[in-house]
Amino acid sequence: MTSHSVIIVGNPSGAFPAILSKLSTLSKKNTFSFAIVLGNLFPSPESLSDDTISSISSLLRGGIEVPFPVYFTLGTYPFPDSIQDKIDNNAGEVCENLFFLGKRSTLTTSDGVKIVTLGGRLDPTLSGASEEQKFPFYSEQDASALRGANFADILVTGDWPEGVSNGSKVSMSSETQELQKGANKPVQRLAQTLRPRYHIVSGGGGFYEREPYKNEVREKDGQDASELVTRFIALADYGNEAKAKWMYAFKLDISTPSTTIPPNCTASPYTPYQKRPPPQQQSNFFWGDQSNEHHHGGHRNKRQRYDKPPPPGPDSCFFCLSNPNIQKHLITSIGSAAYLTTAKGPLTTNLVNAEVSFPGHVLIIPFEHTPTLQGIQDPETLEATVGEMGRYRAALGKMYGSFGCGIVTFEVVRRMGVHPHWQAVPVGKAFIKRVKETFEELAKEEAAIEGTEEREADEKEEGDFFRVWIKNPEEDKEEVLLMKLKDRTRFDLQFGRKVLGKVFGLEDRVNWKDCAQEVEDEIRDAEAFKKAFKEFDFSLDDE
Repeated sequence: MTSHSVIIVGNPSGAFPAILSKLSTLSKKNTFSFAIVLGNLFPSPESLSDDTISSISSLLRGGIEVPFPVYFTLGTYPFPDSIQDKIDNNAGEVCENLFFLGKRSTLTTSDGVKIVTLGGRLDPTLSGASEEQKFPFYSEQDASALRGANFADILVTGDWPEGVSNGSKVSMSSETQELQKGANKPVQRLAQTLRPRYHIVSGGGGFYEREPYKNEVREKDGQDASELVTRFIALADYGNEAKAKWMYAFKLDISTPSTTIPPNCTASPYTPYQKRPPPQQQSNFFWGDQSNEHHHGGHRNKRQRYDKPPPPGPDSCFFCLSNPNIQKHLITSIGSAAYLTTAKGPLTTNLVNAEVSFPGHVLIIPFEHTPTLQGIQDPETLEATVGEMGRYRAALGKMYGSFGCGIVTFEVVRRMGVHPHWQAVPVGKAFIKRVKETFEELAKEEAAIEGTEEREADEKEEGDFFRVWIKNPEEDKEEVLLMKLKDRTRFDLQFGRKVLGKVFGLEDRVNWKDCAQEVEDEIRDAEAFKKAFKEFDFSLDDE
């Protein structure tokens, strides 16, 4: 069993010398993996005294000991300028062993502990993801973006989650009750999504530790999955008048899921997500799973194995604009032969592409309802369709290039498909150089792929194949890989997402159903994309 000793410190309200001294004293008799300091470790810029300025200078020079890794959060006001400059110019490291967690961040420690942080206070008037890490306010989109982390060992938030005391018999002090009034729904949804082992917040003048609670079991957890347990802890401020608990130490074993149910465990205090009705069989086409097999009760019907129903027509294909049930709120641009839509269950989040404030995963879809583009019979229609899809790919490349990102576009072409489409994903500079080699590496493990060849960007191909275009923002030419597919051999339709998931470290987001969003999040991300794409959208030229 791999166990880590962790200590959490309540809001110091700027008393960093006392806190670091206390941690140094404790380290002489205890071995801690790391500490997390909540709230305001440093004083506000307006309250700096000569003594405080001297202490900060001593800290930056290495004159104050930080005995083991200490992570601190963004509280309710900005950092002093000298601290902020150090954060900006030294990748968040203030001095040896003292690190800023970031306002909206996901961090995996050297011990493998995953910490997700949302600092500051919610400002409901903010739109989009906040770009400045130093301001102590966050938007609803900041909280939503962190849900893309999918899980956390420790979740640290500046605000409380709405409804966390529901079903609890633990009394709460008047000071803590006052602080809980600022609880909000975005943090609640974040906690519901991540299902952390520990959710840590500031308790103000009081300490509150509710009973552990069981999280919802999800379909993707598997039939034998047990409930994951979360412990919610609100630590009192350092030096509080009530002398309530302001330090909390615990052992954290990340080698096994947190499924041991304590005797005082309660049900989740949060209202379960509204379950969406199971998608109709045709709905899979829209998100890249073009399988047309029917299943009943988990077993394939023997007759259906040989007598597959016909593919859907335009009125029921979720790629066709003529489908009355098409999800119009995802559509972001309509040309004369093709259109753009944001992806349902996007692979990417702005946690991996920090330059882009929205997921950015989009689909380029032709109007023509045909299994493959090569199947379009009319030569003029074929030329116009392929040409416009290429224009969209180029326009997306320019837009993401303006953010300093590359773009990867891929397609699966199968004669037994339903409706062709290309998926385009922004890729930051930190990842783009790994894309080609990862595609080549994983292609060798895919039984259906005969081999990988380099091609020209617009080269015509025949038969069944997988193709990927890779555009590095620092290079003029696209790299193109073509992978021919074998007949009668199952090909993983999530292959493109699987490869990019490995590049990003987002293996748990390979299947779109595992990262499906709420409708309001889909609408917000589509609007953010349209705003960013407007300058590059050639379909608007004639309006």
